[in-house]
Amino acid sequence: MTSISRRLAATLVPLLLCSVLLIVQGSVWLYDRAQRNYLTLLLQRETDSLLAALTVGPDGLFLDLDKIDPDYRRPYSGRYFVVQGREKWRSRSLWDHRLPLPGDGLQSGLLPGPQGQELLVWSGEYRKAGEPVTISVALDYQPLMTEFRRASIWISALAVLVTLLAVLIQQWLLRRSLLPLRRVQQELAEWRSGERLHLSEQVPQELQPLVTEINHLGAQIEALLLRARNSAGDLGHALKTPLAVIESRLDALAPSLPGEQLTELQAQLQAMRNQLERTLQRARLATDQSRAKRFDPATDLPALVQTLASLYPALPEIKLDGASDTRWPFDREDMLELLGNLLDNACKWARARVRLSWRLDAQHLCVEVADDGPGIDRDARDQVLSRGLRLDQQTPGHGLGLAIVRDLVVAYGGTLSLEQAPEGGLLVSISLPRERR
Repeated sequence: MTSISRRLAATLVPLLLCSVLLIVQGSVWLYDRAQRNYLTLLLQRETDSLLAALTVGPDGLFLDLDKIDPDYRRPYSGRYFVVQGREKWRSRSLWDHRLPLPGDGLQSGLLPGPQGQELLVWSGEYRKAGEPVTISVALDYQPLMTEFRRASIWISALAVLVTLLAVLIQQWLLRRSLLPLRRVQQELAEWRSGERLHLSEQVPQELQPLVTEINHLGAQIEALLLRARNSAGDLGHALKTPLAVIESRLDALAPSLPGEQLTELQAQLQAMRNQLERTLQRARLATDQSRAKRFDPATDLPALVQTLASLYPALPEIKLDGASDTRWPFDREDMLELLGNLLDNACKWARARVRLSWRLDAQHLCVEVADDGPGIDRDARDQVLSRGLRLDQQTPGHGLGLAIVRDLVVAYGGTLSLEQAPEGGLLVSISLPRERR
């Protein structure tokens, strides 16, 4: 879709150009009309002067050349006259060119003159000494026309320049006016990454209703997510106790039950427990990263390592390798569960050493958990990601750890891979994008 600024520019530029050019042409036309009206008054005065220069003599009227302007004597001077009575007098400036006598008043158009001149002609009919006289006076209008055209070109160029300047100013003002929207966009990105829980309402009045509604919607979603999580937790606690009672009863009845029935009942109970764990995990993953509690490696990782050390006292070392001065832009509970399952699995199989390393950049969080245990064959690595499937039935657990990790990684839109660790055991590599798509 075309941007707003381009659409405004595409509309504004033709509109301004047409408006300014119309104003320019209209102004030139009006000035031309005003100039012609003014010159018409001058030409009327010239006819009055020529009429006054007509003198009555013994043989009738004659034109006293001493009473007329010297410009009429200079050839092609741009000022011309023709006086028609019983005799005809022409200004010497016409030389051998004939000036038409088209009638009374100002002619509607410019008439051709000598040497390509365009003449503004005024004609008047008079009577002097009882004799009818027609006087035509002409003025070369071509210099004014040339100046009008030059002025029109310059003014049009200035109009185009002013239009471009207006468009630039309009674009600048538009960008400045949209700065609050960009700030809201940035705050929404921070909200999505969990750095804030509401938008700032210090915005222009036009954006105030929108920001207020977004904040109300966000608060409503937070409340629904919290209610869903609490309901899932309550459901888990409510079902775990009956399952424990059933398992206890089943253990008590085990000696009196046939082996096949006992095995079938235990398998069904284990399937129920696995399904319960899966449902609870999905409920947890349904919540977004909008909670404000972020994972802090400086405080959360040492506590997690201490908990694992108490569970596996024979394990000598859990090495942490990564920058701890920046919080991870992910939910603390999700990261504790993800890292807890990975480290718990590594501690179960490690002989002497477990390594947790991470790197946080502008796009991703990369986490590696490695141990020096026996590792996993390449053909069996895909199998261990299946929920409830365990390659070694002698090691305690339900076989859900890596499957839970896989679900968390998928929920965050990341990737998970199992490789051979440099230490000799299993290397679990995880990459999580900082922003969910």
